[in-house]
Amino acid sequence: MKKIAACTLALLAVMLGWILYANDYQFVAEPIALNAGGNRLTGSLVLPKKMSGKPGVIVFIHGDGPANSSLDEGYYSLWETMAEQGYAVLAFDKAGVGGSSGNWLHQTLRDRAKEAVDIIDWARNDGRFNSRCIGLWGASQAGWVMPEIVAERPDVAFTLAVAPAINWLRQGRYNTRAEMVAAGKTESEIKAREAQDRRLLLLLSQPDGYAQYRKTYGASVAISADRWQFIRANMTSDATDALRNFKTPVHLIVGGRDLNVDVDETERVYRQNIAANLLTVTRIGPADHKMLKPLFARHPGLINVVGLFAPRSLQDPAYLQDVAAFLGAQPCSKGS
Repeated sequence: MKKIAACTLALLAVMLGWILYANDYQFVAEPIALNAGGNRLTGSLVLPKKMSGKPGVIVFIHGDGPANSSLDEGYYSLWETMAEQGYAVLAFDKAGVGGSSGNWLHQTLRDRAKEAVDIIDWARNDGRFNSRCIGLWGASQAGWVMPEIVAERPDVAFTLAVAPAINWLRQGRYNTRAEMVAAGKTESEIKAREAQDRRLLLLLSQPDGYAQYRKTYGASVAISADRWQFIRANMTSDATDALRNFKTPVHLIVGGRDLNVDVDETERVYRQNIAANLLTVTRIGPADHKMLKPLFARHPGLINVVGLFAPRSLQDPAYLQDVAAFLGAQPCSKGS
């Protein structure tokens, strides 16, 4: 019995040691708070463990949902990649998330852009960073935010855009059909869902639509009043014209298995509206909307388990390699 207990303890010690080793990232994260967009935002300042001179800094723009600064540690591998290229990162809890005041569901995408502009201005005046080397990273819904940011701050050093959509309503229709096809639904089932979505869109366009929505769907209401407000405020978003605001390098990264965004449309519209000498594009065939490997896209329940023991194995390695290559080619890399 004592031998079994000793073996068990030894095994647990080995497992704990491995977990600590696997989660030892090559960056230093410090808590930070500042005023931006009319709210007090809390978040993370990520610094390289080894710095030469003042680092450039990358401001993170989240996608949809109540994201905290690290996306529940989902950004750690990306932060490490950026730190290895000599960059700091500024990432904040969305308004109303973590310690941040406000409510992100009460914001327009333009509000989020103004918030980011305040963060950029703070970084330029802080003194710890190379003020000429402030870039943007943003995913998904950030695709509507970042072009508005560069309209206000066109001298942003570069932009990394990951799986951004072009048009809010078309993106929604694409996502519905793509997910239902992937789930094996019939064409009649898909058309029935599309008809339901059209009825919902009609209600969204009406000032008293939420009251009608609650009356129609009763206890099965799936959309909160705050979420309804957020959709109404932003559902006409289209990035097409605003993409012409970019005057500095833009690197677009899309996944070939993206069920959220029509990446063919995204790439086409980016190429049509951003100067060819500014735009580079990488398509990672096996990756999904979150740049995850196919295994984890199919079985999301594995993410927490595998993420504990091998967190760097969740995302497609080509994604992190591509980010590193793009950053390494910028004049700001390695604290230069």
